[in-house]
This record gives sequence, structure tokens and C-alpha cells, in this order.
Amino acid sequence: MAEPGEAKKNNRKQTLIEASIWLVFAMLAYAFAAGFDKPLPTFALGAAHWPHIIISVILIATGVLIVSQFLRGAPKSADSVTDQIFDETEDDVGSLSLQTIVMFILPLFWVFGMHKLGFLVATPFFLLACSWIMGVRSWKVLLAFTFGFFAVIVFVFYKLIFTPLPMGAGWFHSLNGEMIGLIQ
Repeated sequence: MAEPGEAKKNNRKQTLIEASIWLVFAMLAYAFAAGFDKPLPTFALGAAHWPHIIISVILIATGVLIVSQFLRGAPKSADSVTDQIFDETEDDVGSLSLQTIVMFILPLFWVFGMHKLGFLVATPFFLLACSWIMGVRSWKVLLAFTFGFFAVIVFVFYKLIFTPLPMGAGWFHSLNGEMIGLIQ
């Protein structure tokens, strides 16, 4: 078993590697979105305004992650709550499970579904499936979360920032158009 100081050093190293990856990702995303900052006829701030806000949040979170690795709090006692949690952690927590694989593949189906069915039809099924895979088994909680979170997303994108989302193809395009008409 590794010494406590060695484990902290490895954890810090892993966290800094993760933060570096997020920094590279955010810089690449910013570079790709930089050309879209010209004003639009319907939105003076340009198409890249909201992506720039999200990228800024990623950069701030990454900065907090990096700074937190260099700030040290008071030393914790051996019987702290954190130690108890890590003592109860299963040994195979780092292994790749079917649940993890499905959580990485599910967004691909969602994107494909948005292309064919439209955002308004595909997203509730995606939210329901994600919640189920993450372990929520109560149908009341599943439905309340799915439709509550979906309502918030629709409100933000259609009422606050007026962002057009994928409408689907064929009959679903018309269905999504009717649903947007009801929302607006």
C-alpha cells in the first residue's frame, strides 16, 4: 500500500493532468468559436456569445481546480468522514463497467435522435435513460426530474436566449414546429 504522502502526490498529479486537458479543450473550443463573434441580424452579440460563456465557465472551473491543489487546509484527523468514505469504497471502483460504457454511448444516440426526431422529442427520452442508468429507480423521481429539467432547458433555450435547436426530419420537423409554436 502506498504511503499517505505518496497517494496525495499522485492524486495531485492526476488532478493537474485533468486540469491541463480541460485547459487544452477550452482553448481549442475558444479557437473554433472565435470566428463566429460577428453580430447576427437577430442577436447582436453573435453566434459565439453563449459558447464563449460556457468556455469561460470551464476555464474558471479549471482555475479553481488547479488552485485547490495548491491550497492546503487544516490537517484532518485519521478518523475523518473522508477517510471513512474511502475505507468503504469498493475495490473495483476504477474498473470499466457496462454502465460506464452505456453512459458514454448514450449521448451519441441522443445526437442521432436529435437529427432524426428533433430536440424536443429526443431529449426527454435521453434524460429518462440517463437517470435510469445512473441508478434512479423511482418512477415518480424519474418522471419529475426528466420533465422538470426538460422544462428548464426548453425555457432557457426558447424563452431566454431564443436559440434554435434541431427540428428533426420529415414528420418530426412539423411536430417540433408545432411544439415550438405552443411554447412561444
